[in-house]
Amino acid sequence: MNKEKIHFKGINGLRFFSASAVILSHIELIKMAFGYSHFWNHPFFFYLGGIGVYFFFVLSGFLISYLLLKEFEQTQTISVKNFYIRRMLRIWPLYYLIVIVGFFILPHFSQIKINYLENSFRSHYYSMLILYLLMLPNFATALFGHVPHIGHLWTIGVEEQFYILWPLVIKNIMKRKINFIKVILMLISIIIIVKAIVLGIYIFNNHHPTLIPIKEFLAGFKIECMAIGSIGAYLYWSKNPILNIFYKSSIHVLSWLFIPILIFYTPSWLQDGNHIIYSILFVIIILNVSTNPNSFIKLENTVFNFLGKISYGIYMYHFMIIPITLVLLKYVGIDINSIYGNVLLYSLVFIFTIFIATLSYLVFENKFLTLKEKFAVVYSKM
Repeated sequence: MNKEKIHFKGINGLRFFSASAVILSHIELIKMAFGYSHFWNHPFFFYLGGIGVYFFFVLSGFLISYLLLKEFEQTQTISVKNFYIRRMLRIWPLYYLIVIVGFFILPHFSQIKINYLENSFRSHYYSMLILYLLMLPNFATALFGHVPHIGHLWTIGVEEQFYILWPLVIKNIMKRKINFIKVILMLISIIIIVKAIVLGIYIFNNHHPTLIPIKEFLAGFKIECMAIGSIGAYLYWSKNPILNIFYKSSIHVLSWLFIPILIFYTPSWLQDGNHIIYSILFVIIILNVSTNPNSFIKLENTVFNFLGKISYGIYMYHFMIIPITLVLLKYVGIDINSIYGNVLLYSLVFIFTIFIATLSYLVFENKFLTLKEKFAVVYSKM
């Protein structure tokens, strides 16, 4: 059987911009941690990283679900084992490389220490290490806080836990021929209700310390974003008429415009609930950019395609590259608080991150990606 190649135009460009959003936010966070003037408290930078992560979650749900639906379409089943192998080959090699660097190499360089994370890291070093090795970094974050330089790996834990569940969900839905959208909406509703109940118990008990890890874990466990992405995949796969509404230019424009409105005009105590709205907006944006031939945004070109392909590496490496860049600039006498220093910092962080991610992709990750395709019926290198 010839394997069908799936390529959504413009997706790689969106993926790179989402990774860039996370980098921008984390540059300001690290500047604050190192005692430089910063904009971390500005709503744009404070929420931008989270928005970038939500987009990655939605996109994962969209792409994974579409590939699973296409596999079922061709074979009338889904090989859950092969799915797990593909995900392991894509995610695990670089993940464990970063874990090794974060736990065994970077802690020896005192110049790049992030002081406010050090006490917890040293106190719970082995517990954190075990959880990270078990692919449970989001549990480690909920229990003990972030590991310096690799704390963003909590999102990989969420992705992996979604991957364990999702092929089973889609396989059962398709085998039983039940309404895909109704089942997914029901799952999303159950997740939201459980989170609301836990949050209510947490508030009712006056923020009791023993409830904090549970509350923190559920706050980060945003698989409802992936589920919403899967609805977008199903709409496109089934050629649902609602696509004609989403493809309207006015709807597409409003989807972009609502993002800054949510950032700047939602009260801070409601911001964590905005991920549902963001996810819906992102589905509309993804469908337009990648599947609507009349979309006014065209991101399909060689540069964006490559940057999107290495975006996993960009995301994984950037958080350790930022403090190293700060230390280097300080060493050569650059004033980080100046406009010139900030321009140089931002430029070098992106240059170094893209360079390292490129090397990683070509020399390290690509070997596993090539092997991964042997376990696919339909596949995408995006």
